Amino acid sequence: MSDKKNRLAGQSEERLDQNDALPESDIENTSSHSKEQEPLSPTELLNDLLAGLEGGLQSSEQVVQQPGSASTDQLVEQPVLDAEMNSDNHAEEQTPSQTEIIEEAAAPEPADEPISTEQETEFEASEYEEGDAEENTTIKPVTETALTVSPNGASDTEGMTLMERAQYHARMRRREQTRLRRESAKRGASGAEIPYQAMTPMDMRFTLIRLAIAAIFLIFGVFLRQTGVGFIFYLIAYLITVLPIVVKVAHNFTHGKYFDEYLLIFIASLGAFLLGNRPEASIVLILHGVGKIASDLVLASTHKSLTKQTGFIPDHASVVNMQGEERQVSPNEIKIGDFVLVRSGERIPIDGIVLRGEGTVDDTVLTGDNEPVQISKNTKVLAGSLYTGSLLLLRAVARFDDCAFNQIMRVQEEGKERKAALEDSVAHGAARIIPIIIVLAVLLSIIPPLFNSGTSMANWIYRALTILVVCCPTALSISVPLCFLCGSGRLMQKGVHVKGSEAIEKMAELRMVVFDKTGTLTEGNLRVKEIHSTQDFNQESCLALAAAAEQFSQHPVARAVVAAYPSVPQKISEFEEFPGRGVRARIGNRNLLAGNRRLMVSRGVKGVPDIPGTVVYIAYEGEYAGAIVLEDTVRPEAADAIKELKNQGVLRTVILTGDTELPTHQAAEAIGIDTTHFGLQPEEKASKMEFLMRTIPTDGTAAYVGDGVNDIEELKMADVGIAMGVAGSQQSASATNVLVMSNDLTRLSDTLRICRRTHNIALQNMVIVILVKILLALLTLVGVAYMWQAVAADVLLAVLTVLNAARILGIK
Repeated sequence: MSDKKNRLAGQSEERLDQNDALPESDIENTSSHSKEQEPLSPTELLNDLLAGLEGGLQSSEQVVQQPGSASTDQLVEQPVLDAEMNSDNHAEEQTPSQTEIIEEAAAPEPADEPISTEQETEFEASEYEEGDAEENTTIKPVTETALTVSPNGASDTEGMTLMERAQYHARMRRREQTRLRRESAKRGASGAEIPYQAMTPMDMRFTLIRLAIAAIFLIFGVFLRQTGVGFIFYLIAYLITVLPIVVKVAHNFTHGKYFDEYLLIFIASLGAFLLGNRPEASIVLILHGVGKIASDLVLASTHKSLTKQTGFIPDHASVVNMQGEERQVSPNEIKIGDFVLVRSGERIPIDGIVLRGEGTVDDTVLTGDNEPVQISKNTKVLAGSLYTGSLLLLRAVARFDDCAFNQIMRVQEEGKERKAALEDSVAHGAARIIPIIIVLAVLLSIIPPLFNSGTSMANWIYRALTILVVCCPTALSISVPLCFLCGSGRLMQKGVHVKGSEAIEKMAELRMVVFDKTGTLTEGNLRVKEIHSTQDFNQESCLALAAAAEQFSQHPVARAVVAAYPSVPQKISEFEEFPGRGVRARIGNRNLLAGNRRLMVSRGVKGVPDIPGTVVYIAYEGEYAGAIVLEDTVRPEAADAIKELKNQGVLRTVILTGDTELPTHQAAEAIGIDTTHFGLQPEEKASKMEFLMRTIPTDGTAAYVGDGVNDIEELKMADVGIAMGVAGSQQSASATNVLVMSNDLTRLSDTLRICRRTHNIALQNMVIVILVKILLALLTLVGVAYMWQAVAADVLLAVLTVLNAARILGIK
């Protein structure tokens, strides 16, 4: 078997050599010339893409480099060797005919030779069934049929009659309802809070019909109240309206929820009916039902305005190797370096770098940018974006768990359990006050008649029942959580994702913001400004030594040095990185150092000058060889963003950076930062952040803003951790409270404005509801307000506060 693997590896190398022999410019000229003659078929297009893949990888090598990863050539060879070895292992378990097919598929072919019609027919005839595809590791060659775009979401009811299709959809709806009920029961059994669910349109229609029938019986009862039949109509109208309330109360009792609005409404309506106020008992229940429908209509329309974050990742992705063999895999099976095909109209399954193809992507749901973005070679694309254009070939640059979409989902999932103090106090306060209100109502119906003989006990009982209706917490329990939900939805539309209402409340109280510098306040695209060399080394050799030493580091300074070197860095035998200082490498038997001045001094390198700015010093065998000076550019919107933050109440802005003094002060002066702390080691940045939070007096919260790569500890430590961009991983998503999918600093001021407006509107709703209910309670005690008026006021409050919350969605 080892001989066969060696033979297959040799064939793979021959194929790579054949691809290398054809320059990328010749490939593009050939492709354009053939395009002038006649349009390419999908199979020919794929062959053309794969023929130019080697050139595309070389040009994009400097764009993406994973920590500790191999070179580009190794990444290119690995998928081919893995596929051929898998095919070889699987061939021993297959019949001879299957083995011949595998060997024939693995045989090298010229990259520009199209697949014949007979071969396509043979490939189509040997396609596997869906169940066999999971067990069989053999990879089929790509055919023209496989490259054809098929309509998304093919109907499962194809071939059914109209009646069968209707029955099928009805059965699917019943299954979905059963699933939702089971999930709700599980959440209730586990003690978790179940969010308020608006009625479905079908439930609303059924409720309206039921209430209309009850109103008809009530009207007949009013006209026939002088006769004995009138009581029967009153009773029927009351039963029609009260039975659903009784069912709800019984359901809550069986699930351990004893005190809620339904219990208050049931007690009040039953007491009114027994006291002889039969029309009012039914009117209270009818108004309560109409109010639920009205508030749910507004609530449902508000939910539709919120951005949905589900269903944006395809179930399958098309992964290809260098031989044009395509296989369908789940997105979480894609490895870093895999080649993925995306067709027009499909969503991108993984974060990647474009190798071939041109078009546009719509990533509104991720970044909040409403305009489609034009993409071409070397452009980074995000999983979940909708692609439109020519056949796209990209290389995965992140694991599925670390892609931008999963960072968003992780933040949203963790945010479900993190409630703002205001929202939590409303939810728990409403549940705790209901039993107190019931006890007070009982006392109100008993004690006053003992001291006031002028008012009957029935009158005081009626007032006590009205107090129960007045204290119904429906409007409060809906409107305040809805404010934070609308605020979160508005932030999503801006490409900002918060970890629950707790993050919104903390952002609303923001007073101090601490920034990382490189990549946050600056572009992060460092460029070599000048090279200082000694007599023994020229500028080219200094840059070559620095690039060789830094080639495996992921620090922005190291990436800039490697990108500035025009050739492939020399191979090294050892590599060691010192966070915040630099790296040590070994070329042959020679030691090499590249880093800041602190690293040189600690290693005993003599004669190191003190050069201002961002500098990489190079030492060869313990002797100073030279220095590379780099420069970065401050983001153009940074100054306006900092000014807007201060206008919104931020009292202090700080920079924490490992960079040197001069570039830090220059950036701070250009942007308008108050305080700078430079030359910090990673562990010193965390200590400095803790010191700032303890010593700087503010009446609010402190935020740390970084890229989520080298500042996870600072993000965890701050009251509000804000990660900018999509460079982070699942660890950074867990550490942050706010995830901003864009590097645009103006999103910070937008986020602060939306969070403060959201918190203020939530406070408005709470104050309005409490004041109105206190006023109604006082009017009830003096005998001015009636029960139906209290219900009508509660309905009106619910609708008005929900509409007030919906204003958040219009914040700019």
